[in-house]
Formats: sequence, structure tokens, C-alpha cells
Amino acid sequence: MSAMNLVLALLEVILLGTGYPRPDPARAAASNAIVIGNKWFVVDAGRGATMRIAATDLNYANLKAVFLTHLHSDHTSGLPDLFDTSWQFGRKSVPLELYGPPGTKKLADAMLQFFAEDIHLRRDLLEKHPAAGATIRTHIVKEGVVYDDGDVKVTAFAVDHKPVPYAFGYRFDSHGESIVISGDTRPNANLIRYAKGADVLVLEAYLPEHFDKVDTPEVAARLKSYHTSAEEAGEIAAAANVKTLVLTHLIPGNADETFRERAARKFKGKIVVGRDLVKIAAPD
Repeated sequence: MSAMNLVLALLEVILLGTGYPRPDPARAAASNAIVIGNKWFVVDAGRGATMRIAATDLNYANLKAVFLTHLHSDHTSGLPDLFDTSWQFGRKSVPLELYGPPGTKKLADAMLQFFAEDIHLRRDLLEKHPAAGATIRTHIVKEGVVYDDGDVKVTAFAVDHKPVPYAFGYRFDSHGESIVISGDTRPNANLIRYAKGADVLVLEAYLPEHFDKVDTPEVAARLKSYHTSAEEAGEIAAAANVKTLVLTHLIPGNADETFRERAARKFKGKIVVGRDLVKIAAPD
């Protein structure tokens, strides 16, 4: 196998967390790892991200960057743990490269303050870990290419999660293969534009009747207005002509066949109803 083919064979997404804000012992909150060769990236770091990473063979020394789609807590609450743990166990001598919307720098500064005493102890008195790894380099994203190392290009694009003012999806392209992660969004044309022809589209999905069952009519209507239903996810995948649709951020987390059936009403390609630690390759 040539070096080029080896790279192509290793482009994949690992679903680290497929749940939503309500804690679920079977599903960590929103998080994904994009693996390209021996390096990897994290998109969102919700509750339990590091515990799911611990169940993989991912090496923190090869973690290149973390990308945040938006700043809802179910996408960020595991970030402090990921920052500190990755420094202690592999990302020793380089800053955490953190990409996200406006507000991300404030989040990064708060993490450094939160861990100030721990960093002092581990850097200066106990393990003597390298100081650089206990820092964060923050990049505020705008739509367009935000990362390109010659092997992988990451493009940020705006999605519609209003009233959240800034929300992004990310497209990873490497040697002709592509994986797109939407983040939270209602259906919108810009998502379809940036997902066009992707090998894999990782997209949130909910069942409307669940909101109707557990929330007041006002809250249910609000939640439906800025998320994507399973059937709408199928419509988006079909319009973007992707090869594989992966459903995640599942609301509720116990209706796999219903999610599959509704997405399949509009999309005739491969459908994966996400579970934590499932791997999907591009091409699959």
C-alpha cells in the first residue's frame, strides 16, 4: 500500500459522545474525534469526552487542535478536563490549539484560572511537566479555511442555531476525502452548501414527539425551532448528496430504528445512528 493510500484509509470520525444535555450513562455529551493518519482533532468536548478518549488508542501527543461549534455547555463542559488531561498525558510541550466562535478566549482564560493551582503544582513542584503544554492558543473562527497543514484542511462555515449568535460547522478535507460535522443547527442552505459531496456528514437529530412529551408547548416549540429533526437530517443529506449520514446528539437516546426510518424517508444513502465510540471511515 502506498503512503497516499495509507493516509486515505485512515481518514475517519470516532463518535466520542452522541448524547445531549440530559445526562445519560450510555451516551457522553457532544464530541467527535477526526483521525487522519496518526494525528487527530476534536470537534466539541462535552461531558465525558476524556473518558471516551480513554477507551480508544488515541495518543494525546498527536492531538493537533480542538474545534468548538458553539458555546452551549453540552459541547464545552468536558473541555477543561481535556485541556488538563491532555497536558499531563501526552501533549506536553505545545499549547492546546483551540478554535471557536467569539467568547472562546473568555472560556480559555477561565480554564487557566480554574487550573492555576493545579498547573503550578504539576509544572513547578511535582511532575515538572513542561510549561508550554499548560497554555492555550485561541483562534476565533470566521467562515472560511481556519486550519491547513498541507495534509488536512479544515473549513468553518456558519450554521443557524439562533438565538445562539455564533454557531459553526466544520468540514475536514484530506487527499480527496471529506468529513463534515454540523454542530447544532436548524436546516439551512449554508450547511447544504458546505456539505456538498462529502463522504460523511455528522448531523444532529431529534424526534419532535419527544419534546412534546417532556416540555411545555412553548419550550418544545423553541427547541424545535433551532434543531434538526431526523427527517430533516435526511433531507439535508439528500440535498448535499453525501455518501453517509451519521446521526448524533440524539434526542431521545433510545429510539435508533425510529431515527433510521425517518431519515431514510428522504435519504437513500448509508445511514448510521450514532453510538459512542462508533468509527466511520471516509470512504466507508
